Amino acid sequence: MIDLAKAKLHCRVDHDDEDTLIQAYIDAANEQIQAHLDRKVIATEAERVNENDLVDNKALDAARLLFVAHLYANREATTQATIELPLGYWSLIQPYRNMGV
Repeated sequence: MIDLAKAKLHCRVDHDDEDTLIQAYIDAANEQIQAHLDRKVIATEAERVNENDLVDNKALDAARLLFVAHLYANREATTQATIELPLGYWSLIQPYRNMGV
């Protein structure tokens, strides 16, 4: 999982004025990744409840950073082109997606 300091560094934010906003984007990234994967993301193997649970990893952290930066940079998107998430986000989460039959 990423923290506020890492997200701010990635977004090149060096002030505290938007900490609440950036934290909301981190929370949204965590929720959306689980929704896009159709899996619960857990911090450690000890937390596994279901065989479908996924232990968090660096690829998901990178996807979170891309998601947060995208939301931060495109707060007032007005066209479809700026609404779409970066391709890197999808590339990072694709191997972990639960592809139901």
